[in-house]
Amino acid sequence: MVTAAAQVVFMLGHPVSGTAMPGRFNRLAGDAGLDRVMVPLDLDAAGLRAVVAGLRGMANVPGAVVTAPWKQLALDLVDEASATARLAGAVNVIRRAPDGRLHGENTDGGGFLAALAGHAVAPRGLRTLVIGAGGAGSAIAAALVAAGATVAVSDLDRTRAVALAARIGAEAMPPPGSLGGFGLVVNATDVGHDGTALPHQLTGLDAQALVADVIAAPEITPFLARARDLGARIQTGAEMSAGQLPLVLDLLGLRSDS
Repeated sequence: MVTAAAQVVFMLGHPVSGTAMPGRFNRLAGDAGLDRVMVPLDLDAAGLRAVVAGLRGMANVPGAVVTAPWKQLALDLVDEASATARLAGAVNVIRRAPDGRLHGENTDGGGFLAALAGHAVAPRGLRTLVIGAGGAGSAIAAALVAAGATVAVSDLDRTRAVALAARIGAEAMPPPGSLGGFGLVVNATDVGHDGTALPHQLTGLDAQALVADVIAAPEITPFLARARDLGARIQTGAEMSAGQLPLVLDLLGLRSDS
């Protein structure tokens, strides 16, 4: 039961309804009998700026989690950001210090790697395609490069893909006609959130490849369903969210034993 003494964490995005973390966070808090709650807020850019500014004066709010499409904008709204967040060019966790200063971090890459480990997939030497160079795609691509993967980034905004690739030591490429040779293919866009669209037809996909999606709802996106039909292994956005939750709790000082 949430009381007036509860610690409150916001989930900020647009749309925010497809995110898996609030449900996981609140179930964990309820099961542990902890007086804390994650509240989703669906915001436009002006609303995001207002809420982030307001965080400075909210004594019972240790911070917020930011989801698409505001992760890159959030980087401009914090007082300081970690090297990981700066490299990705995006912030998805904002921590409020006791003095009201705001620190930005990015757990997308760490959460993705945690989910990957759950499939017993080692990134080192893995030929990888990341589709989408936005907030999530940037963080995932950067984490994979740091873990030793060989990463190609594809985005409809060619300039954005080239900038990301140069920043993290990856390759920028147009959407490939065939996915032959890729051991890991990641959809880091919102294509598929509608339950029908595909970011790629998965033409030429190797049967031993792992196909991942950052979208949490639907859990099995059209992209993942097609990959599964082709005999490939899949990793869901919900798995990535689960991998991030311990990182978020640590950053906000909300570990279940704290």
